[in-house]
Amino acid sequence: MASPLAERRPFLLLLVLLTFNLILMSSRVRGAGAAERSMLQQAVLTLVSPVLKVTTWAAGGAASLWLAYIDLRGVRDENLRLHDDLDRLGSEARQSEEARLEAARLRDLLDLKERVEYPSVPARVIGRDTSRMTVLLDRGAGQSLKVNNPVVTPRGVVGRIIEAASGISKVQTILDPNSGVAALIQRTRVQGIVVGEGERGLRMEYVSELASVEVGDVVVTSGLDLIYPKGVVIGVVSSIGEGEGLTKIVRVRPEADLRRLEEVLVLRKPEGGPGEELP
Repeated sequence: MASPLAERRPFLLLLVLLTFNLILMSSRVRGAGAAERSMLQQAVLTLVSPVLKVTTWAAGGAASLWLAYIDLRGVRDENLRLHDDLDRLGSEARQSEEARLEAARLRDLLDLKERVEYPSVPARVIGRDTSRMTVLLDRGAGQSLKVNNPVVTPRGVVGRIIEAASGISKVQTILDPNSGVAALIQRTRVQGIVVGEGERGLRMEYVSELASVEVGDVVVTSGLDLIYPKGVVIGVVSSIGEGEGLTKIVRVRPEADLRRLEEVLVLRKPEGGPGEELP
């Protein structure tokens, strides 16, 4: 008895021949348009085109994502670089501004040094107490500084040296209640003594009730205390009140900014009579 495969062999052979013939025929069929494609090629392209599209889209999307990632990394790195540049430029600008301000202060101090008739020593403030009644300078006995040498700035009187050692000295500022400066009203030449009141500023005592004093009047040294040269600005009259007896109390705002002292000038005033008036 013949097997089923043997019975179907002619049919299978016929199917193979027809398929082969179909392939040969399709290879000779011309497609429309300029490009020549066989029917088999068109069938293959039709089958694989969705796969190619998906693959191309996925590859393109991955490439786009990668490029976007690279771009973002580049932007981030550029931002970090710009941030560092801004920090550096800001620091340089602050340093330049500090140098400019210091140069301006030193220039004013040099101008004052040239105007003063006495030998003088520039010094830096290296310490102060919380009340600002005393400050420490980086110059002392080694630079021939002595007790009672007056200390000034281009704006006005600071105080006087009360202790001097090698390379350092201690200054009593005019805010100290134990200090005293012989003074006069610049406009009317009315005289008195300026004493410290700590944080409240200064007070001018022994001013006659009949004396002409107005708010805004400039108070300068008179030189009669034999410590401060004549004509150095102490401050400006801020208020006027009644004193004891026939006197009145004149409140004075110090002209030198004792809260922000950085550089000062110490006058090595020769011992003797009252000092000459400063220009």
